[in-house]
Amino acid sequence: MMRKTDKHAETLHAGMRFSADEKAKIAHLAKRLSQDEPALLTSLDFGERVQQGVGDGPSLIIGDQAEIALLSNAVQSRFDYRMAMLAERGDIVLVRQREPEFERYMTEYLAQVDINFLEAAKRDFRPVATQCRTSAAIHDQLVRQMESGNDLTLLPYLTTGNIWRLAQSLGEARGQIAYVNGPSPRLARRVNDKLWFANLARSIIGSEATPPTLAAFGPAGAAGLVVRLARRSSHVVVKVPDSAGSAGNIKLDSANLAELSMNDVRRFLQERLQDTGWQGRYPILVGVWEDDVNCSPSVQLWVPQLKSGPPIREAIFEQKVQGAEGTFVGAVKSTLPMELQEKLTHEAVKIAAVLQRIGYFGRCSLDAVISSPNGGATSIHWIECNGRWGGVSIPMTAGVRLMNGKLPEGLVVVQEKRPDLPALSTSQSISRLAGLLFHRYENHSGIVLLSPSEANIGRSINFMATAPSQAEADVLSEEAVQRLRKL
Repeated sequence: MMRKTDKHAETLHAGMRFSADEKAKIAHLAKRLSQDEPALLTSLDFGERVQQGVGDGPSLIIGDQAEIALLSNAVQSRFDYRMAMLAERGDIVLVRQREPEFERYMTEYLAQVDINFLEAAKRDFRPVATQCRTSAAIHDQLVRQMESGNDLTLLPYLTTGNIWRLAQSLGEARGQIAYVNGPSPRLARRVNDKLWFANLARSIIGSEATPPTLAAFGPAGAAGLVVRLARRSSHVVVKVPDSAGSAGNIKLDSANLAELSMNDVRRFLQERLQDTGWQGRYPILVGVWEDDVNCSPSVQLWVPQLKSGPPIREAIFEQKVQGAEGTFVGAVKSTLPMELQEKLTHEAVKIAAVLQRIGYFGRCSLDAVISSPNGGATSIHWIECNGRWGGVSIPMTAGVRLMNGKLPEGLVVVQEKRPDLPALSTSQSISRLAGLLFHRYENHSGIVLLSPSEANIGRSINFMATAPSQAEADVLSEEAVQRLRKL
């Protein structure tokens, strides 16, 4: 994450070198995309008091996830506190509901001091950025933060039109520049759309860059595509393309579809989609769910503004998923062969280079699956782009900050939601993890809590383990999970 400058830490991976042909293809595709959809760039225009980038003053950090499709629990979730891990002295963190115990933990164990926490209206279901703009009490507090003459940078979990309008309102209120650390609202919508991303990946890498991925524009079309793909693969997946974290994923066993009529398949899909909270908006994604997957890597990227250099690969993690829909439950630093990591990096940075040329700026990660069908050659299939912060990029960046600019050699992220977990407060979690917790000035390894308890909506474990080696981090995380799961 860029803080006071748009120059990246020297310890991070340098931008990739492309051949002349690759550079020409990147430029051509970016030009075509921007010509086909000028709003990718023009939607940056929110007036002279708003700029894309990072200023020298404090950041306003907003971890709200409520604008992601199908994340119905976002307004109750405590995951908005994860973004507080990125806060530095003088920053403002805006959450829906404050948790004093967790804030004390951040101060005492992580040395995050002089952080200003603000609380939105916890019973207001509107996006937090909208609340900030329309609530005089919150808006005035934020304006006062700009009174010293410092500019303000908005650092959101997901960059939306509401974030940009809030920046516009704050900038105009004080006659100062308000920066937005993220892409334009139109481009953010596009990159987080799995169908749009699949087309992009195939355009820049080739037709085999993704598993078979098709768009259905109505109920009958969706049923027809499901039946067609079910004839050639053992599993089919239907996705709401603009959701996240496996919400809206429906995995179907092809054998169970064989005896159903087309009308039965159509009705079945409609019922399953509606159960996810889907609002009936098309197109939806219909694709092949690959069964020979060896690994689900996530390439973590920082995309600077074009004038500041090429996209940068910071790290590759291997995601841990659970259940039929592939729910994210954690990640570890990748141990894939270096040759494969280099290929992943090359392809990911090539995709990011196109995004950069059409105005993308900020945090980004690309998810893929690695498979070896029938024990044959290894293939990389790109699945989605996370044009936002997330469950890997936040702890990764926090780990770099806690280790004074260097990513820990060993790092494990655990993010489990299970109803059978005990409901623990922050102080109870600290007590159970006695002797294992990371302390900024006392040790260089340990457990870092990433968010408060979510006992009200589904009990969870959310932490990262840092250590001098991956093996030590693995052992540390396993012990922590056992202690926190104990009834």
